[in-house]
Amino acid sequence: MKTSNPYPLAILNTTAEPVAVLSLDLNADANGWQQLLPAGLFRAVDGRPFDVPGNHWFIDADVAAHLIALANQRTNDLVIDYEHQTLKAEENGEPAPASGWFKAMEWREGSGLWIKPKWTPRATDFIKNGEYKFLSAVFPYDATTGRPLRLHSAALVNRPGIDGMQAVEALAALSLTSTPKPTITTEHSMDELLKAMLAQLGIVVEDGKEPDNAAVLAALSELQTKAGTAGTLATEVAALKANDNGGSVDPAKYVPVEAVHQLHAQIAVLSAEGASTQLDQVIDKAKQEGRLVPAMEAWARDLGKQDLAALQSFLDKSQPIAALAAMQTTGKKPDADNTDPLATLSEDEKSVCLATGVSEADYLKTKKGNA
Repeated sequence: MKTSNPYPLAILNTTAEPVAVLSLDLNADANGWQQLLPAGLFRAVDGRPFDVPGNHWFIDADVAAHLIALANQRTNDLVIDYEHQTLKAEENGEPAPASGWFKAMEWREGSGLWIKPKWTPRATDFIKNGEYKFLSAVFPYDATTGRPLRLHSAALVNRPGIDGMQAVEALAALSLTSTPKPTITTEHSMDELLKAMLAQLGIVVEDGKEPDNAAVLAALSELQTKAGTAGTLATEVAALKANDNGGSVDPAKYVPVEAVHQLHAQIAVLSAEGASTQLDQVIDKAKQEGRLVPAMEAWARDLGKQDLAALQSFLDKSQPIAALAAMQTTGKKPDADNTDPLATLSEDEKSVCLATGVSEADYLKTKKGNA
């Protein structure tokens, strides 16, 4: 009987569960069935599992039923490799060929959990020739009860670690609290198709981690909103096509583009004429009220063409000059009989009076006196 662990084991760094490896003797006389785990309590010759009270693993009919149900939920069979290379491939870089596959399992009271492997031709030759003699199981277990939680894989091995009970040949286990080793993807990892679907939503899930449920729901909600918007646009386009009348135009609702351009030109001319008339009215009124000096009329007209409102504002703030208002005829023509050039002042003379402060009456007297 050996007293040390015969295997350097890799760690399945995917859960917070310890992992065990158990090897049993291959049974060539069981119609293809092989014992994978013994019934009841069992342990390794070196005393493992050290992290379970009583230092025992345990399996009964209920535990076996749970393991069988989990395996049946899988799409793929569980792998049987050589020397647990599946656990070591990422560490040593070597391939991990399968020696067989299994999913069919049954519990045999008093004996344990049995499986029916489908061996590869190469593995069949190895077994027939006695080149491989033991079947080793790998399973995560509950560190409180020692019960296996699920089956990870199995392997053909040749280094038994314990003796005792029918076919129990080697057993080893270690806890995940040991030094971490490379991560190995197992059936517990997220389905690759689901990860690809989440990636389409802009959500990247790292290996060994669960997706952020809130982020997934938000992405789905946004996708639903976009789909609703697209549906609304499609409905509106369909409605426009339905109202297209086959490409015909209703003359009662539409006019030629050329007619619209001509109308715009006419409106522009009328607007310009209206603005010019309005400007004339503003300037004439300002002159009549004595708010605009004749010499400033040209400036006022230029300002009014650019900004009539600004001109109106300027004139409204200007103080009326009575002398300027008196010079206006308020729209009446001069008396035809009044031909005396001394009876009135010219525009220039009135401007002089305004500039010098001399009244028009005094200017007339001076003018007539000089005559």
